Amino acid sequence: MSNLAAQVILHPKLSQSLAVLATTVGRDKAYRLIQYLSRLIAWSLLRRGNVEAAARWEGLKNGLATGRKVMRLFRPAEFLQSAMNLAQKPITNLRGPAQIAQLAQIGRQVGYAGFFTNDMIVWLGQVRFFKLDKVQLERFQRLTFKFWLSGIIFSLISSSASIVKLRGDSRRFALSAEISRRESSEKGPDERTREESERRERGRALLAQRQTLLSQLISDSCDIWIPATGLGYTNVNDGVLGALGTITSYMSLQTQWRKHAAAGLRKSI
Repeated sequence: MSNLAAQVILHPKLSQSLAVLATTVGRDKAYRLIQYLSRLIAWSLLRRGNVEAAARWEGLKNGLATGRKVMRLFRPAEFLQSAMNLAQKPITNLRGPAQIAQLAQIGRQVGYAGFFTNDMIVWLGQVRFFKLDKVQLERFQRLTFKFWLSGIIFSLISSSASIVKLRGDSRRFALSAEISRRESSEKGPDERTREESERRERGRALLAQRQTLLSQLISDSCDIWIPATGLGYTNVNDGVLGALGTITSYMSLQTQWRKHAAAGLRKSI
């Protein structure tokens, strides 16, 4: 029994899980997953008439939502810094989709900075650090949803433009790879092997970039319904919102998991 417990506690997957949860982003994504899953379960229970059980899950959802606000108190500075760094990069050197993607990415960072700033004000009002009445709290909550929605819209534009740019880069890469293969007959075997290895590495990098962009596009397409419903632009029930939030939270948690797995692999090499 003790050997089994030791194997479970010392299992590499558990160690990796603890490494993810040791980061603020990892904990936030895990709490978000439980929060939106609780929202879905509470909605399902309420539909069945189980009010008492639904209230428990609703309480868990609200508690996690409040706790996540505390973890995000200083995130506006992070997004504003990212926006400033992007704005300092020369945009005039870019053309077409690349320029659109960078401008939209700046808009995304500003949108999320506004979202977290208003979210922080709402929390400070809820704990009565700021003296805000119900009307003022609702106004800041609405601003929170507006900035969140604008950030997601800019993110969708940036991801879409980046995919268009990546498609052009992939076509150029395929063409150059074909030309290099035709000319490789005049080169030595070592040089041919080295060039083929470089082409494969470049191809894998383009594929990984495409997968990242598609994942972000899917995530934003799901998340956009949450602030849109909060603003009254759409009428989506809590069950659908809970399911969408659960899906995107799981996707974000998977991203953090892969990052830590890759970091662990680099350390072991």
